[in-house]
Amino acid sequence: MNFRGDERAVTVQIGAVLLFGIIIISMSMYQATVVPNQNEQVEFQHNQNVHDDFVSLRGAVIESASEPMTRPATVSLGTRYPSRTLFVNPGPVSGTLQTQSLGTLTVSNVSTSEDETDDYVADNALSFTTKSLEYSPRYHVMQSSPTTVYENTIAYNRFESGYNGTLTGQSLVDGRTISLVLLDGNYSENGVRSATIDAQAVSSATRTVSVTNNSSTSNVTITVPTKLSVEDWKTILTDAEELDGSGDTSNDAYVHEVHDGAAGSVVIEMERGETYNLRVGKIEVGSGAESQSPHYLTVADKSSSSVTFEVRDRYNNPVSGATLNVTALPSTPLAAQGQSGSKLTDLDTDADGQVTVSLTDPSATSYTVRASINRDPSTDFDASRLQNATAEVVPGSGSGSGITGLYDIVWDGDEMDSTGGSAVDYYSANDTLVVDSSSVSDFDGIVTVADDSQSVSNANVDFATNDSTVLTGGLGTDETDGSGVASTTISVSDGVATAYATAGGSSDTIRVKIVSGSGGGSSGDNMNHVSGSGLALANGGETSGAQFKVRNDGSDSVSITGISIETSASQARYVRESNGGQYQDGQHEVYLDASDDGLLEMDGGPPYYGDSGTPYSLGQRERLTENGVVDAGSQATIYIYEFQNNGGNRVRMEGEEVAVTLYFGDGSSQEYTFTATDPY
Repeated sequence: MNFRGDERAVTVQIGAVLLFGIIIISMSMYQATVVPNQNEQVEFQHNQNVHDDFVSLRGAVIESASEPMTRPATVSLGTRYPSRTLFVNPGPVSGTLQTQSLGTLTVSNVSTSEDETDDYVADNALSFTTKSLEYSPRYHVMQSSPTTVYENTIAYNRFESGYNGTLTGQSLVDGRTISLVLLDGNYSENGVRSATIDAQAVSSATRTVSVTNNSSTSNVTITVPTKLSVEDWKTILTDAEELDGSGDTSNDAYVHEVHDGAAGSVVIEMERGETYNLRVGKIEVGSGAESQSPHYLTVADKSSSSVTFEVRDRYNNPVSGATLNVTALPSTPLAAQGQSGSKLTDLDTDADGQVTVSLTDPSATSYTVRASINRDPSTDFDASRLQNATAEVVPGSGSGSGITGLYDIVWDGDEMDSTGGSAVDYYSANDTLVVDSSSVSDFDGIVTVADDSQSVSNANVDFATNDSTVLTGGLGTDETDGSGVASTTISVSDGVATAYATAGGSSDTIRVKIVSGSGGGSSGDNMNHVSGSGLALANGGETSGAQFKVRNDGSDSVSITGISIETSASQARYVRESNGGQYQDGQHEVYLDASDDGLLEMDGGPPYYGDSGTPYSLGQRERLTENGVVDAGSQATIYIYEFQNNGGNRVRMEGEEVAVTLYFGDGSSQEYTFTATDPY
């Protein structure tokens, strides 16, 4: 009996082999295409995170340049791919973050008219070395990944093709402010984890030097070592509205030209004939940065009986703990830090780099006080040496607006402001009393009389004016009370006049301006907010401040005399600044960068170096310590620094609404409301 062959099992085996082959091919294709695509997305997202990290890193570096606090920042060096059961991933992504030498940053063709900083810019040029921070990833899939860089206040991506994509703007130039943020130290980290960079100021930018071009044919010039191209810098400065090129001084753009410098540098030329506020801060990352050391000695302040010397480093910032020796010619008793004698030694500078020396028993008509860093000024003194300084002191000298006589007589503007209520405002910056005649028909004129700081009672005070059509009545005679105070009720009519007070051969004057209602002035109508100018940015980069711009669209100059500030930031209670510098963004509670700069300094002044941090309470109207002037057609930038809570901690202002009311010299006012946008 014959049987046919049964091949059914062979068919099943062939099917199984084919199915297994299809699975293997599919898995191979998935491994070869899908896995790399998914991993590329992981790498791309990591690179985006690094960009965000560098924006934060830039902010930490810039903020630490102006304060002694360490600012940490984190950068993700690498990443890991998602785990897979049947498929294979390459090893994790790693990267390297390290400092790289850039070169020398130079500010040239500069001079200053300030005696205080004349030695600092004696050679018409300032030069400093600086570095960059660069991150280079080692991706397995992503092609043409950039190197991410921070340099000269800018974060950007550098591609091998030569294209550079900026991640942030710049803060090197802001109107007439030039802020150099120098990077030093040796830092290098490699791996997959996140790296923490501590940015710490070696020299905090707390002092400012006013510079201008040193000849009529030169421009203040900044030579920047950089790996960005000239076109990159032009774009960055144009986007920041800093590059003009036309020489138009009515706008807030003072960069005149940008061009190639020596290999690896770009030259930024500023407009001629302008005064620029230059400040320099040096930051350390890693280790090995050059420490702060005394560079020169200057006179910060003096009176008829004392001199304050200040030690500064090569970045023009104060050096604490430096040693000074002081003497005087001719010899006279001196006193400082518990020492007394004709020669004082081993005096230590305070946190502001200062030592104050008093003349305790002067008998000559004038003295030359000598100070030297680590040397004896009585035997080894060269006045041209940067580490030496002299000050001429004239005992008994003083200044005042009145006539010197038997008494010291002063119009008490603050008291007249207080007793006059909302109808009377006193502006100490220009010694002017403004009276609202729509609310009152008279006001109390008040003077104090003293003799050697002691109140004088029963002294006859005569009141008078140069214009009786404005100050129409009440200008007679009064006798001082037991507190040395005399007063008179003065009738008023609209106009401007000078009031006089005389007692014992001494006199004082005060300017009185009588206005109706808001003053009838047009300044408030002519001063307009520059759209889009509100930023959460002050003190060269900190987001705990705010700034905005106003433009004078009128035909006459406008004087800004007062300010009040409010904000939607729920935690903010005060504006307080204690940096100790002067005439610079971040050195006063309010700073007006205007045709003629103005400021609000709650500690009073000038000078402004001895800053104790008295706060401005939000919502209060304050008279400016120094009025600002905005010429017709010009802009002014108003910096507010810094917003703090009840505990004195800074309040970040990104996205918060700020309302600022400016008060003008003609009696008018205007409120400006803006949102403080995130600058980073």
